[in-house]
Amino acid sequence: MRGIRKLGVGAAALAVGVLSASAGHALIDDAYTSYTQPANALVMPFDATDGHESFLLVSNTNGTSSGIAGVTTHWAFWSENCDHLADFSICLTLNDTVVVDPRNMSAIDVGNNPIGPSIDLSGERGLVVVTAYETDDVCSDSSVLGNIPVDDAIVGTYTLANTGTNSAFGGDAIGLGLNASGSYTELPQGFTNAIDIQTFRPDVLEDSNVILLSLAERSGNGATADIEVGPNVSTIKAAVTIYDTLEIATSLPDVRIKCVEFLSVIPSENSLIPNTVTVTSSGFLRLWNFSPSIGGDSARFVYAVHGQAVGQFGGSSNGKYSVQLPF
Repeated sequence: MRGIRKLGVGAAALAVGVLSASAGHALIDDAYTSYTQPANALVMPFDATDGHESFLLVSNTNGTSSGIAGVTTHWAFWSENCDHLADFSICLTLNDTVVVDPRNMSAIDVGNNPIGPSIDLSGERGLVVVTAYETDDVCSDSSVLGNIPVDDAIVGTYTLANTGTNSAFGGDAIGLGLNASGSYTELPQGFTNAIDIQTFRPDVLEDSNVILLSLAERSGNGATADIEVGPNVSTIKAAVTIYDTLEIATSLPDVRIKCVEFLSVIPSENSLIPNTVTVTSSGFLRLWNFSPSIGGDSARFVYAVHGQAVGQFGGSSNGKYSVQLPF
């Protein structure tokens, strides 16, 4: 998961030759975000408010410590209002899996036994950051070995259910790797100016959950604050445009993103599409012109998830973005 920050002279020359028609930038694969490969840190939304349920699943598919087939994972929960809600450690031996319910969770030791008090986040929603660290032969928490993060270690998925509409959706956790020196979790270093969110016809959707996660590097809590990502507590403004199946663009009100935003595309007061705008086509919403900017050297980034349902048919998708790096 660790991104390649520099090109050798020969590689750079080849890239310039092949892409000489570009205007100073080249479109590249994003080396900093993964939904398919093991990572150092996972980011997922959760919703334990009335009428909603969440389950979070994390597996250690590849993570080992020095001579130990296992890692300890630090779980940090943050509210949509940027409040730090809870944190605890879960031991994951190699090929181990844990399922966490935000309404009933606790630390777990090497024998898969809950330890310490039970934590109930009923009434809360927000994001969780799960970070893998080196551990010892009894799977102590990360502080015992000095909080050494482990890359390419864990994968995750989540589900969110709306019991009022009997709909649910799930997705892959956002996977993030370490910086070049391996000292902290890194957000995308490339520049991006737009995030696209696909949608079915907003006027026929029965459930729509657009979740915007605004993250900042080295913004965790406590002893691992300088290692982990956490919520970005400053507001980012973005323009919003929706494109229908005929490529017709309709401008929508700007959105302001801070920490975690739970929105919708079903026209309403708390929606990306206001009641005054009628959209009768599938398409995608583009969040663009971020102010302040995201990616690059900003140490902040925004991710998007859209869970939607029409009757008994539903699904989810991650917001899509391109990353550009200057040569």
